[in-house]
Amino acid sequence: MEVQSRYNYYDILEVPQHCPQHDITMAYERARLTYSGDNPAIYTMFSSEEARHLLQLVEEAFSVLGNKTLRALYDEKIGQKRVGSDLSFAALQSESKVVFKETAKRVHSPKQDYKVNPDFETEIRSCSEWTGEMLKKVREYKNFTLEKLSDTTKVGSYYINAIEGEDPKNLPAAVYVRGYVSQLSKVLGLDEKRVCDSYMKRFKERLPKT
Repeated sequence: MEVQSRYNYYDILEVPQHCPQHDITMAYERARLTYSGDNPAIYTMFSSEEARHLLQLVEEAFSVLGNKTLRALYDEKIGQKRVGSDLSFAALQSESKVVFKETAKRVHSPKQDYKVNPDFETEIRSCSEWTGEMLKKVREYKNFTLEKLSDTTKVGSYYINAIEGEDPKNLPAAVYVRGYVSQLSKVLGLDEKRVCDSYMKRFKERLPKT
């Protein structure tokens, strides 16, 4: 018997289950534009209430599939085909807390696998403008490849690369980007709030003007 769920998030975004992560982001942006109130064509097919509901479903789908950890949990539950499984964002997020706790343990481990450079450590502490380039320098200094950082943070390497390149067109909505930058900061041993505030200010300045 199939899993009992109101919606299939892959169907909502119109992507196959095993598609790469960047396809999820592109599908989300496409769906968001389609069901946005700024698209007058939408009202020839749906009422304004229906369009808002569809947009909410799109956001809910991306909140799960756009997060590497939540997507893995979602795929696992789909594969198990358990009757009555709760596949909502809230349920998946709650279950994922165990994963994030394990990540935090690894982050705060005292083990170091890089050679400390006092001059660069001073530069990190005094940095007032956190750019993608600076995040990349810290990542490389601490011997994190894109793949290793992605595995530790559960943020896709595609997104990490886009964050380092300050490339808004290949990144999701700002709220998700801030979450990604926050997780990267934790793993790299940086001041999470200071880095996020600085980076997100630059990120929003680079968003296309509408």
